Amino acid sequence: MPKKDYYSLLGVAQNSTKEEIKKKYRELAHKYHPDKGGDEARFKEINEAYQVLSDDQKRAQYDQFGQVFSDGGGSASGGEWPGGFRFDFGDGRPFDFAQGDFDFSNIFEDFFGGNFGGGTRARTRERKGRDLRIDLDISFEESVLGGKRGVEIEKLSRCSRCSGSGGEPGAKLKNCPTCQGKGNVQKNQRTFLGSFTQVTICPECAGSGKKPEIVCIHCKGRGVEQKIEQLEVFIPKGIRDGEVLKITGKGEASLTGGTPGDLYIRLRVAPHKIFRRQGDDLIMQLPLRLSQAILGGAISVDTLDGSIQLKIPEGTQAGDILKVRGKGSYLASGYGRGDLFIEIKVEIPKKPVKQIKEIAEKLKEEGF
Repeated sequence: MPKKDYYSLLGVAQNSTKEEIKKKYRELAHKYHPDKGGDEARFKEINEAYQVLSDDQKRAQYDQFGQVFSDGGGSASGGEWPGGFRFDFGDGRPFDFAQGDFDFSNIFEDFFGGNFGGGTRARTRERKGRDLRIDLDISFEESVLGGKRGVEIEKLSRCSRCSGSGGEPGAKLKNCPTCQGKGNVQKNQRTFLGSFTQVTICPECAGSGKKPEIVCIHCKGRGVEQKIEQLEVFIPKGIRDGEVLKITGKGEASLTGGTPGDLYIRLRVAPHKIFRRQGDDLIMQLPLRLSQAILGGAISVDTLDGSIQLKIPEGTQAGDILKVRGKGSYLASGYGRGDLFIEIKVEIPKKPVKQIKEIAEKLKEEGF
């Protein structure tokens, strides 16, 4: 079988970077996606090419051999294995590893499930919908104090007309013509280990064994549609940059009637112009005038909870650290808080006026 040119399929050069390949894939996937009226066959080819070229190991094998065979069970790109690694059953039909005739996962799954020697085992399983992963930018204040944010997600959801049944509202169900109502189909497979019968979920009815007499005019019988959904995300107190929230059941709808996937949200915390975080504590710098540092007193300081009156001791030095208990970040449990540490910076006038110079001269004479 001739080698598929994955680089040509994606329209990229052989020395393209992963980011360039990813960008081109997204552009083509959007153009040819079946849900957007695109060419399904073309979409599958593009996806196949991206799965290989986006993986460093698979791409290296493809560049060297013209195909991928790292999974041990057939090539992603077709063609012959180096050296022509084949078996012949004597009936004129060669057994070709490269063509996907040999699938270790199917063979041993069926073998240990009682399918060796032609036995059958019906398996009807509803597959979970696809998980989704997104990034969400939040403020420093939200990461410390918690909050909630609205997010907009485009995803596959249950059809609003048929509620996922695939049929017109009120339409009766009939036995699936492909599986005759069994929910599964059998596929005979011969290997050098013997004859196997693989039982898989019927692709026509997704394992239900039933099909509606009248197909839903909105989703064309798929049971799902592309929607934009508005979600309210609650941000826990004390969350850290890079942590991931899991929202069960808010991923994409299942194509086979199973439960929806999950939504994973990675939080990206914006830096703050005043505060920085160290564990569960917050650290800030506080500039003081020279007179304030010498004489001390009370000063208003803005924290994430609002203003507080901070007592400045007499003779406070530059670099001194003042501690305010319970004004840091919330702990991961949501109960209890870290502390706020305030580093003192004493401001010296760059161009002192005459009176300040006179005072400084007197201090110098007195040894200060």
